[in-house]
Amino acid sequence: MAFDAFLKIEGIPGESTDDKHKEWIEILSYNFSVMQRPSGSASTAGGASSERANFSDFNIVKALDKASPKLFEACATGRHIPTVTLELCRAGGDKLKYMEYKLSNVIISMNRPGGTSHADESLPLEEISFNYGKIELAYTQQNRADGSGGGQIAAGWNLETNKKV
Repeated sequence: MAFDAFLKIEGIPGESTDDKHKEWIEILSYNFSVMQRPSGSASTAGGASSERANFSDFNIVKALDKASPKLFEACATGRHIPTVTLELCRAGGDKLKYMEYKLSNVIISMNRPGGTSHADESLPLEEISFNYGKIELAYTQQNRADGSGGGQIAAGWNLETNKKV
């Protein structure tokens, strides 16, 4: 399923003209990870015991746009950003949001622009990484027949307190 992805960063407008995401930043890809490393000792219940989860930075790739200078500046100054929101929408039609990631207490930990004139891409791209204190995610089920929204499944983690949100 193709998707459209839109990023909202407080104080840094983008160039999206989508009706539901005006001045958001259009992104091409994203990734992050959470890993649970088992400890070296077994629990009394059997099997390996767990430790504190390790969360990677939240990474996105986007085309250079009007947000690029402000993203650079925010990274260079270590500016605190209260919230960053990423919405994934079904491409075309009503663009029903089916996944949302919300990061809180954020700094931009990396800004890496680049490009080549020999690539198929028409614009240079940049990679942006976010370090965050809390992450929340919510998935909205979709009816496969008509694309309408259904129930929502949510989760979250506060990295600062190491507790479920």
